[in-house]
Amino acid sequence: MQAQRIQAEIAAALAARHAQRDRIERLVHAWRDLCERFGALVELAERTRLDPALPAGGRADELAGALRPFLDGGRPLRLRRGLAAATDRLDAVRERATRPTLNIGVIGQTQMGKSTLLRAISGLDEHGTDVLPTSADLLPTTAARSRIHNAPAPRAEVVLRTFEEFREVYLRPRHEALAMPVPQRIEDFAAVRYPSWEEFSRAGRAAGLDAPSNEEHLARLRLAQAALPGYRDLFEGSRVREIALAEVPGYVSYPPEPAPPGARRRYLAVRDVRIHHPFPNNPVRDLALIDLPGTEERGLDVARQFMRDLRNEVDLLVQVKRPSRTTVLFGAADAELQELAHASRAGVELGDFLFVVLNRDRRRTDLTEEEFADAVEQARRAAAPHGVGVLDGDLISREEVAERVLRPVLTHLARNLAAMDRAALRDAHEATVGAGRDASAAGEELAAAIRAAAFRAPSDEQRLAEIVPGVVDELADDLAHIRDGYLARVREGLRSEELDAATAAASGQVRAWLADGFGSGGHDVWAERARKKILVFRKAAVEQEFIRARHFVAGTFRRLVDASLAQAIGELQGTVAAALWARLPEAVLPADRTLPAFAAALRAQGLGVLAAPIEDLAALSVSYGDQSLFLRVVQPIAVGIDQDGPGAAGEPAAPAAPGAHRRDGAERDLRLGVSVAPWAIPAEINVSTTIPLGRRRDVRGLSADRAAAAIPVTESAEETVRWLAGTLTAVVEDVLARLTAALQEESAAAVRALFACADQFFDGFLRNERTTLELGALLHPHLRAMAPDDGPARLAAAAGDLERAARAVTGSAAAYESAWAGV
Repeated sequence: MQAQRIQAEIAAALAARHAQRDRIERLVHAWRDLCERFGALVELAERTRLDPALPAGGRADELAGALRPFLDGGRPLRLRRGLAAATDRLDAVRERATRPTLNIGVIGQTQMGKSTLLRAISGLDEHGTDVLPTSADLLPTTAARSRIHNAPAPRAEVVLRTFEEFREVYLRPRHEALAMPVPQRIEDFAAVRYPSWEEFSRAGRAAGLDAPSNEEHLARLRLAQAALPGYRDLFEGSRVREIALAEVPGYVSYPPEPAPPGARRRYLAVRDVRIHHPFPNNPVRDLALIDLPGTEERGLDVARQFMRDLRNEVDLLVQVKRPSRTTVLFGAADAELQELAHASRAGVELGDFLFVVLNRDRRRTDLTEEEFADAVEQARRAAAPHGVGVLDGDLISREEVAERVLRPVLTHLARNLAAMDRAALRDAHEATVGAGRDASAAGEELAAAIRAAAFRAPSDEQRLAEIVPGVVDELADDLAHIRDGYLARVREGLRSEELDAATAAASGQVRAWLADGFGSGGHDVWAERARKKILVFRKAAVEQEFIRARHFVAGTFRRLVDASLAQAIGELQGTVAAALWARLPEAVLPADRTLPAFAAALRAQGLGVLAAPIEDLAALSVSYGDQSLFLRVVQPIAVGIDQDGPGAAGEPAAPAAPGAHRRDGAERDLRLGVSVAPWAIPAEINVSTTIPLGRRRDVRGLSADRAAAAIPVTESAEETVRWLAGTLTAVVEDVLARLTAALQEESAAAVRALFACADQFFDGFLRNERTTLELGALLHPHLRAMAPDDGPARLAAAAGDLERAARAVTGSAAAYESAWAGV
């Protein structure tokens, strides 16, 4: 009946805990918000005080004066430490509300009977000493923490550290105590040469590094390094591994002494071991035991380190002690453990949180029954002022443990667990609300000081009056640099590098085609093929070769020429776009960083003066006229390969004179018309509307039809082939010369035209009388996102940011206190 009552009362207390989960989560969320906002306020205040962009003297000194009471004297550090300590209290409450089990922690010095107690409660004594080993001498056995859960079926799993965790928990404190660099990687740790204590103390005596604790640090590091091959593999792979119960000691135990330097020390890579086993003689279903290692890892204060972790996990702590004639009362080590218990009780009364269990252990005690009873009485008198209960029994006896230890502890928890939870809540409330009010008061004082100084920001109109001229000046500088670059090229008579390169490349490809037997793989191959065709269809064969040559020349130049001019135009567009993106604020730019997208966005905002020159620049193409460069320049010349002879562009070829069919035809002057780009060309730069092509001999105007008609019928096919080869080569070379001359003039005109376009964009975008108005309309909606100027606006913005951050802290503190109303 008593067991059922204990189970029911503890189950009810756990259910009440769990019912608070959502409310406590809201508390934690509100508290984290307060801590983050206060941290952000401190960082902003420190950054503002050191900001070199703020003006010196004058009102800036007033802002520095407002910051001084908040920042000076270490106040932010004290407040943040207070918030962190309060966070620990709230975290403890959160963990109480979320853990599914009732957790009892067990601590004790070596040889006190801690493992014996755990084995008896958990039923692991059925497995002998293999699972939770006990020591027959004065040496510690347990080096890692174990959690033993009441569960239907036996099993175990080990939770492993990463090397980074091992480095921070184990290596860093020892290396820093020795003033040695901390190895960052496992390879570094393996390669460290640790000195002997004699070597170290000789070098460190003058620096005060020869304390006994440092000898312990050095010895432990040497042992951990020597044993590394035995646990190195545990830092890799899964962090949780299921193991057999019989394997547990290999993960939690020190090696038996005397141990060689390389003895197995797998516990160094272990964070926790979880053991699941059915507990006998236990009325509580959801029960877990936490086995804490002793304080044998001297210098690291392992017990304190583990207790810091367990502050949020233990409902009640049991300290095991075996009295003897030499240690009947509590010694320094016991006091240390009780101090740890006091630190980890999370607001619960020490008398509710801690029990002392005196181990009778009739097999090994040097006390008589009367002496043991006297020791129990002395212990109770010593613990009474703190309200700590003292239990006793022979821990080797499962029955005595069940009746004299476990049942009293569980009865105490059944009666007091709900009150203990309320005490933890009160403690968290007191700690967090107090720390929050301190932070809020500091924030409110800062906000009040800033308000009193009355840092007023300029109006939007004033800010625009300062910002817009600056943007115009920066853009004018960038765009003038672009325009003047083209002007310098015009004055030096430079041509378009892109177009010249394309012309040279196209001419080279055509000449390579000629050298390759008109693209046939050699002149002999071409001659044989042409001879056979001429034997059958003399006129058609000759005509086809002229047509093929024309198509090849035209196609080669078509591929390269227009693309080169597009590249030159794209360079202009790109440099102008880069200037706009660099000088205008991010907020006004389109997501699609292209000139057409920007022009469309400006049009949509009714900013037509800004949009128009961008639209014109974006629309610029290789057809800077009615036709592309190829159609205006290349094709009229290339067509002369198999027509009567090229005339003015856009005009039909003039009828040929009768003598034009002769192979030694008369010379004739030609001029080719060239359309001028529709851009505004400055008056001082002369652009010719025609390009002189020079004179042609022999081949000028010799079409395939007339050439074929001029061939005597008595001429052999071989003679016709030789004539065709020479004539066709001469025609193509003549066309290449004409194209080169025409495109060179066009290349110079292109540079002049690009200059004219850059100049036109400069005028259209910056010199229009509405430019300033439209830039102001563009920037106005984004003033807050733009960096303020270096004067009053920047100072006012900094003060405003600080005041808003301070108000956010006070508001967050008030919201946190309100969140407690439902808890």
